Amino acid sequence: MSESPATRPSGTRPSTTLALPTAAGVAALIAIFGENDPITWITVVFAFVGLVPWVLELMRVRLDPLGFVAMTMLPAAAIVLLDSNPGGLFPAYLAVVWITYHRSSRSIVALGLVATAGMAIGCSFVQPSGYEGTVYFLGGVGVAWLAGALLHRQQALMAELREVTERERGRAAAEERTRIAREVHDVVAHSLTVTLLHVTGARRAMTSDPERAAAALERAETVGRESLDSIRQVVGLLRDRDTQRGGSMRLDDAPLPDVSDIPSLVAQYRDAGLRVEASCDLDDVAAGAMTSLTVFRLAQEAMTNSLRHAPGAPLSLRVHVDEDRSVICLTAENPVPESVPRRHTDSDAGLGLLGMAERVRAAGGSIEVGPTSIGTWRVAAEIPLDFAREPS
Repeated sequence: MSESPATRPSGTRPSTTLALPTAAGVAALIAIFGENDPITWITVVFAFVGLVPWVLELMRVRLDPLGFVAMTMLPAAAIVLLDSNPGGLFPAYLAVVWITYHRSSRSIVALGLVATAGMAIGCSFVQPSGYEGTVYFLGGVGVAWLAGALLHRQQALMAELREVTERERGRAAAEERTRIAREVHDVVAHSLTVTLLHVTGARRAMTSDPERAAAALERAETVGRESLDSIRQVVGLLRDRDTQRGGSMRLDDAPLPDVSDIPSLVAQYRDAGLRVEASCDLDDVAAGAMTSLTVFRLAQEAMTNSLRHAPGAPLSLRVHVDEDRSVICLTAENPVPESVPRRHTDSDAGLGLLGMAERVRAAGGSIEVGPTSIGTWRVAAEIPLDFAREPS
């Protein structure tokens, strides 16, 4: 058929494009051998002539829709009208299915339907004994049109399903990249901030207090190694995701941090020079992995931002469960310096705030971040607990 590749339904090869020509071959055999009368040369010749457009279609030779109708309908009409053989209607039915399936122009489809219906009616005149079959033959015309329409609809739905699947894959990949970016950002921002503060303290104490400087460098090394392990773990989650799902996860892989690690996290920042008053009241609280990691990262980001943007200012951090024991509440608040250096107002800070908001939304919670009327910077988040993971 003379259709461009863009208008041809996708996915037609090899299923439908192979099935219909095969069915046309079967229809030709029915026309030849289906009658009780002796086989005639008219039926044999025109049955094989009617297969030519189907062979061309298998060879991917494009035919004009009108040419396809002519090359299938004329041999069928010769079998029905010249040889009084109603078996010639079956190749005509398949031609109707084909042109309807490929959404040819309305005039071409109408021409095929009228030609096939005319053959069915004409068969009753050239073969008077076939009057009783005329109604069934005319019904076959409608069935052929309906079959073509259903095939086209099925193909359209399959194409739509493939498109939706591709979009879903792209969305899932984008979400995975965003998740990994958040993890890497939080780990790197935390480790660099704490490590640089330890290094700065070591440099200042190098001449006056070598032991203190060595201790600061040792703490910086420890934080750096832990952060490097965390980065490797995050990258490993991306690289070995399918392998781990298959059950080959290594038993020695370090677990992701959770709310129970917040006290040790606070200790790291205190060692780095942050004045933090922390209250973490989460005894006997069973939080899901996602909720627990979200709370930990929020506390980490809040303390990192306080060190970077308000050095020397005290930070108040409180993590607790609400009265209904259904939501973990996190509040972090610190004074805002009167003047913030320009280097602290770059896009990297925006990435941290954006990452916090994305994490909380992904966990089904809510968050408010920004300055208050009393001159402080406040982070307030509420994350619902995941009781589905509560131990029995």
